[in-house]
Amino acid sequence: MDLVMERIPDMHPYNLRYLFYAVTPAESTFDNIADVKDYQEMMSPAMLLLVVISLLLDKKNYAFNDTAINVVTVLLYMLFKYALTCSGSLVGLGLYCLVYEKVHLFELDIHNPWVWFLAFLTQDLVYYLGHRAMHEFGIFWIFHEMHHSSEYFNFSTAIRKPAYMELGSACFNVLQAVIIPPQLFIVHRHLNFIYQFWLHNEYTPSLGPLEYIFCTPSNHRVHHGRNPYCIDRNYGGVLIIWDRLFGTYAAEKDDEKVAYGLVHNINTTSLKYFLFEKCHMRDENGKEYFPGFWNKFCSIFAPVDDSVPKYNPEIPFAEKVYLFIQGLMLVLFYLEINHKRMTMGYVDLSIQIALVVVAGQTASYYFDKHPGAIAIDFCRNLVTTGKLRQ
Repeated sequence: MDLVMERIPDMHPYNLRYLFYAVTPAESTFDNIADVKDYQEMMSPAMLLLVVISLLLDKKNYAFNDTAINVVTVLLYMLFKYALTCSGSLVGLGLYCLVYEKVHLFELDIHNPWVWFLAFLTQDLVYYLGHRAMHEFGIFWIFHEMHHSSEYFNFSTAIRKPAYMELGSACFNVLQAVIIPPQLFIVHRHLNFIYQFWLHNEYTPSLGPLEYIFCTPSNHRVHHGRNPYCIDRNYGGVLIIWDRLFGTYAAEKDDEKVAYGLVHNINTTSLKYFLFEKCHMRDENGKEYFPGFWNKFCSIFAPVDDSVPKYNPEIPFAEKVYLFIQGLMLVLFYLEINHKRMTMGYVDLSIQIALVVVAGQTASYYFDKHPGAIAIDFCRNLVTTGKLRQ
């Protein structure tokens, strides 16, 4: 309970401004990398709270299985980040610092507001480039497919992050190391990430003139759509100007409802599939969606059937209650790991992460109505209990 109480200040309404990048250069400029706030970690309780509030207000736009898996994936995303970096900072920060030391062209004054704004622009541009590469080049798609696999579009979709996503974006982030100091890079990487949370909703209509400059829920709905006009469009993180400049912009159509998910949706919630077994342009059984070049070409012009039922197998109410309690325990387990991670050995931290992965995979067995779900869960509880007693 103490760990929960420690995070209460992070949920102060004043902190919601970070969702909209509403910060000043002075408050978000730090002399040392070690002093930079972990804005992602700080905002995670508020994001989860907004997911819960949104779910209660709009239950029809949420599915229990989808939301639960989304929460598990963001916990894994944060834990993998801790495992891959000793400080818990962004994956690739060490690489960025190394490249910056070797190749930066000149020293910039990090306390100059114009340098802060330049860092904002360069981060958003490299995000656009990396995001576009993840969609248009198959090898990078593995870092991003899970985020687009949800057939729902809500706040929980925003936190549906592949555990190793940062590895895919690291090679693009270093492009700005020629001029941007690491202290500013990491701040804007955090804030760029956080801004995108509120874009994942169906409540916000078109924002008029702001649609020409900023990424908004309207143009991000297009990005998540599987309608033909939505494919490979609107890659921006904070600014939509890059899409307008490079020809990847598409406005949301009033006369065509956006259908969300992959071109051919995956009928499973299995973390094992999404993290380790994904076969691109294939279903969960390994069968090609569009065999041969001609079928792939024709699929570009095929209309989307948004009347297809979303994958949401009904499970007994008792199982839902059980899995909800397990989910709460998993969040508390994550808080415990986060509290102790700086004193944990690498092996111990890896074991804790493995327990979270197994817990998420076991939940997916229930959601997919796997016949061995109860037996697998029983074994998992025995192992977990034994580990926690050590």
